[in-house]
Order: sequence, then structure tokens, then C-alpha cells
Amino acid sequence: MSDIKIYSFDKCPFAQRTRMALIEKALDFELIEIDVYNKPDWFLEISPYGKVPVLVHKGKTIYESAIINEYLEEEYPEVALMPDDHYERARARIWIDYASNYYLPACTRLLRDHQDDDRQQQNLKIVGDRLLYIEKECFDKNDSGVFWMGEQLTLVDLHYAPFFERFGAYEHLFDAKWPKECRKIRSWWDAMQDRKSYLETFLPTESHIATYSNMMQRIAS
Repeated sequence: MSDIKIYSFDKCPFAQRTRMALIEKALDFELIEIDVYNKPDWFLEISPYGKVPVLVHKGKTIYESAIINEYLEEEYPEVALMPDDHYERARARIWIDYASNYYLPACTRLLRDHQDDDRQQQNLKIVGDRLLYIEKECFDKNDSGVFWMGEQLTLVDLHYAPFFERFGAYEHLFDAKWPKECRKIRSWWDAMQDRKSYLETFLPTESHIATYSNMMQRIAS
């Protein structure tokens, strides 16, 4: 029996990033799927927020995907997913913060404002601007390598990948567009789609379209 249990939901991008980290680190783990729309009562005993992912390691419980991934990095450093250099590690955390506070909220507003055409046009522009910022301030400044931090795949790549997977649904539902200038982000995304961790966790665009369509119905009701 594995020392690691991960409570997950296959449609959750936050749970996906933690499963990707476990796979990248080649760790053995027990996967327990939770239907977040019909959570069992006992789940709240290990997840105070009622969310996935939840990691149970040697009987100790940790939740919130970014925190779980940092814990895995500290507990299992053999396959490093953060830079050794302290400055580069700080840069990595800045880009993780950018995802949480700038890129992801912009994408979330596409769902929230789907019935408001004026706001939606503003939201689409903001998403495009966020992508252009990433291209310019991250990828254009890397000396080499295709990943977010250069040559080394890091937790930053895993932090963003599930949401770029869902961009196909944004294109279908909201007519979102990749700015043509974002060539290096496109190269990064091509590389990510070849990773074992991605191939073992991704869902097709049709699944995300259905998930977001259901979410928008709940928002509208």
C-alpha cells in the first residue's frame, strides 16, 4: 500500500496539477476519485474547504494544490521541480502567483460574464493581454529552453498546464483567441502535451466544453 493517497476529481484542474507533480516525480500513489458535486459527508472531515485535491501522506493531511505541490517538492527532492538557485526559485513563485491572481481570474470571468456581451469583450481582451505579458516578460527573457523557467520543467509549468488545456473550451464557447505574437507559449504548450504527466491526466476539449456549459447554467439559474 502506498504512503501517498490523493483525493481528486478528474475534471478539476487544481487536482490535475497535483497528479501531474506526482507523476513527474515518479511517486507511487493511491488515487481516490471524489464527485465534488455529490461529496460524501466523510470527505469534509479531511477537506475542511470541501475541495480537491487533498493529499494524505503517512496519515497526515494537506490540502490546496499549490501547497501540496510545494510539500511534495520538499519531501521528495530527488526529481527536482523547482530551481536550485534562490532567485530563480523566487521567480518561479512569482509566476505561480501570477497564475492565481491574474491569469486564472481573467479566465474565470469568461464564465461569470457569459451573458454580458460588453463585459465579455473586455474579458477576452484581458485574457489576450495576460498571454502577451507572459510571452514578453517570461518566455522572451529566457536564455534557452522551452519551459516556463527555461531548460527545467518546474511546478510553474504544472501550475498553468491544466488551464491551457481548457483554452480549447474557451475558444469554442467564447471565441477566445491566442494572440499571434505568443509563439513561444505555443511551443511550450506543444512540449507540455508530450509529457507523460499530461498524457495520463488530460481530458478532451469536449469534456471541458460540457463542464463549463453546465457551470454557466448553474451561474445563470
